[in-house]
Parts: sequence; C-alpha cells; structure tokens
Amino acid sequence: MPKALFYVGTAFCLFLGLASAAGLTQQLRGPVAFVAVHGGTVSTTSAAAWAIVVALLAGMAVAAILLRMAALLAARNLFASFLALFCVGAAIVSVAAVALLQSRMLIAARHARAPLSEAVSELHFAAVMMLGYFLSMAFLALRPYFRVQASRFLSALVFFPLPLYLLILIQEIFVSGSRAPLPAVTPASQVFFGAVALLFLAIGLHCIRHRHMFLEMTNLRELLESRIDEEKQRVIGRVAYDT
Repeated sequence: MPKALFYVGTAFCLFLGLASAAGLTQQLRGPVAFVAVHGGTVSTTSAAAWAIVVALLAGMAVAAILLRMAALLAARNLFASFLALFCVGAAIVSVAAVALLQSRMLIAARHARAPLSEAVSELHFAAVMMLGYFLSMAFLALRPYFRVQASRFLSALVFFPLPLYLLILIQEIFVSGSRAPLPAVTPASQVFFGAVALLFLAIGLHCIRHRHMFLEMTNLRELLESRIDEEKQRVIGRVAYDT
C-alpha cells in the first residue's frame, strides 16, 4: 500500500471518528443535517460544496484502508474478505450517490431558492440508508481481521452498527417514518453514531500502531504458515495446512 495513501486514509479515519462524534453531539441538541441540507432547504454557500468534496475524498481514503484489511484477511477467511470487498465497494457507491445528489441540490438552489421537493428528499433518504447498511456490513465482515490483529474491544464493537441500523430501519418503516432527508433522531441513531465514532477512532489508532502491516508487501505464504503446529501439519505443494 502506498505510504501517502496509508497516511491520508489513517488521517481521514480519525477525521470521520471526530465527525461522527460531532454528529452525535448535534443529535443530542436537535435534528442533524447533512452538509447541503439545513431545515428542508438547500444551502448555497461555498462551504457546503467543499464539505461535499471532502466527504467524497474521505470515503475513498477510508475505503482504501478497509480494502487493505480485506486483503490481509483473504489468507485466513476468503469468504469474509470477498464480503468486505463487496460491502466497501457498495458503500463507496452510496457515498458517491449522496455526494452527487447533494451537488445537484446546490446547483439547483443557486438558480432558484426553493424548499426541497418530496421526491428529492426521498432519494436522499434512500441513499443515506443504503450507506448505513453497507457500512455496517463492511464492519461486520471485517470482524475476523479485528479478532486476530486487533483488540477484543474492537472485534466486539463491530457487532453493534448492524443491529442498530436495523432498529433505525424498523422504526422508520413501522413506527414513525421521517419526512426529512435524514432519519429521525432516536436513541438508536444516537448510539449508532457513537459506535461508528468509536470504530473509526479505533481503526485509525490501529493503523498507526500496526502501520508495518499496511505498508509492507503481503506474503500470503507467511500468513498461512505463521500459526501452524509443526507436529500436526501436512504439506500440499508449498502451502502448509492444519490436519
């Protein structure tokens, strides 16, 4: 993995952790809003446009870190590695969809300052929910990596986002659907933001502590043979497996 990409991805992991913590703080004070959406209307400031660009770059940089983890996981759990690859790719598509939708909001708002239509709000809501689902699945798919290479706290924390997301989805469908571009503020959404903040901060610290794993070339044979019991093994070709 290139050093520049690793350090940028690690920095954005810490940045997203702080941003999620800030989103949790905003939820405790009132409804949360995305960069281009404020109270049902679209912001036309240049800061909103730059925030969309930064969000897209942050998503791509963090995705590179998660894909590197999936590559390291492939030697031990190929299914989880492919699942993580698919979920991270789908999450990036979701981030791009949200960024594209909000950029179109900004362009339209500069020509006519009008409240968001219901159709645009529903599209924004669907893209956000899709992002939350694939991000939660990506964390869960990478649990075998965290269980071996990281702490027990991090490997247990990846279980929380998906059940919390499903609880938010059930509340939106069966309890009280939100008419805003974002889900309603509930205790489940607050805990979800808190769990995501802890995960991104922990991943950033893990990358700093184990940076050699991300920067050095991956030797699959060493990964496969690192935990083999010499007294109970059989060799097929040049790769050793447990009996």
